[in-house]
Amino acid sequence: MTVQVELPCPKCKSTKMKFERPEIQETDIITCAACGHNLGTMASIREKMNKAYQRLNQPSAARKLQ
Repeated sequence: MTVQVELPCPKCKSTKMKFERPEIQETDIITCAACGHNLGTMASIREKMNKAYQRLNQPSAARKLQ
């Protein structure tokens, strides 16, 4: 089974990542296949993405209340 995750690398902007196992686990370190940049663990990447998503949604919720 092949896992595909599209994460933009902050260094080279490539979205091709490589993994140690066929299935991603929370403790796996995600590395860019193009430039070798270490993006962190899958758990830390998910946490960063959730925080960014929450920041995007907060201003729109505040505008709806006014």
